[in-house]
Amino acid sequence: MKPRILLLDDEESLIKWLSYALQTNGYEVFATTEPKIALNQLKSEKFDCVISDIRMPQMDGFQFLKQVRSIYPLLPVIFITAYGSMDSVINALRDRASDYIMKPFGIDEILNRLKANLQKEKEVPTEIIGESKVMKNVLNLVERIANTDTTVLILGESGTGKELIAREIHRRSKRANNNFVTISCAALPETLLESELFGYKKGAFTGADSDKEGLFVVANKGSFFLDEIGDAPSSVQMKILRLLEEKEIVPLGSTRPIKVDVRLIAATNKDLYEEVKQKRFREDLYYRLNVIPLALPPLRERKEDIPLLAEHFLKAICAKENLGEKRLLKETIELLKDYTWPGNVRELKHIIERAAILAETFYIKPEHLALPGVEVKPLKKLEDEEIRRAISECKGNIKEAAKRLGISRSTLYRKIKKIRN
Repeated sequence: MKPRILLLDDEESLIKWLSYALQTNGYEVFATTEPKIALNQLKSEKFDCVISDIRMPQMDGFQFLKQVRSIYPLLPVIFITAYGSMDSVINALRDRASDYIMKPFGIDEILNRLKANLQKEKEVPTEIIGESKVMKNVLNLVERIANTDTTVLILGESGTGKELIAREIHRRSKRANNNFVTISCAALPETLLESELFGYKKGAFTGADSDKEGLFVVANKGSFFLDEIGDAPSSVQMKILRLLEEKEIVPLGSTRPIKVDVRLIAATNKDLYEEVKQKRFREDLYYRLNVIPLALPPLRERKEDIPLLAEHFLKAICAKENLGEKRLLKETIELLKDYTWPGNVRELKHIIERAAILAETFYIKPEHLALPGVEVKPLKKLEDEEIRRAISECKGNIKEAAKRLGISRSTLYRKIKKIRN
């Protein structure tokens, strides 16, 4: 069945061109210049993606998006507009647009964005993988706290999966049908972070031409994941404390507080108690955040989970990139388990993805990993071992073994002869 696209734009010429281009590339398209007609169509028929302009005379794209989200909370919506600015990008993503593309654009660009967003819709949320005792303890705690509104502080090194755990807490909570909003305190400068979190009133500073809602308002009734809380500047720390104590925020340039109902989940890779002692973090905020601390173990302390994670990442990248089936050699798995993993699960994922893409053989060998500071066996010895293993697993069938190894039968016979000699 062809993917169905709803196309909304007030430019008749663009509608005709884009409709034709999408139809010739295998999509079924319903196109209109009227937002009300588009909404009625969405209510009566099922679509796989919406492509909409932002600036339209009857109803702008943001108003349209809010109505779409009330019908289909997860339907991919891609905004297109000639009026590009960082504000419109931020507003689009804040209002839960899936993607954003600037005019003028080529058909290849829109096709690539469509493909990516349709793939996201099909993806099943990543499961938290782990059979180790420490991870089972983490998941048991997640289950116990998910349905409460208690503040959670997730502790762990970079790459251990803090945001994944935060999303899991939200997914299992009574707030699951509302927004999950996330921002990193280390990603933005102080002034921009404050305005993004709490919003501002028109005239609050140079360039504040209109009122703007903060992300805490966007997250109302939902969950807010505040990553790298240890990097929050003191002005932001003070306002977060007020949020936790009074359940309210004050936008920049305003004196009127706004009530918000959010469940705060914070995370850090720093020792916050040490930060408090060094006067870099507010002591009162620390105790407000540290109601339920949840410590994620580094990967080196859950080595029994490494084979499961590696196989999961390998299967995922092979499916995503159409690489066919690949497997990890026993020696490869042992090398993965012996490595210290300073970058934790994130580093493991990237190592496996790189190895799967670069390896031209069925088996992922130790040298394919290219782990920093790790020496592996000579290539010839590894090749001999792989040939013996393939022949053994194929019960002596040279044709099948050659196919598995990705070489011809004659090449395999020559290699066998060299091994015997």
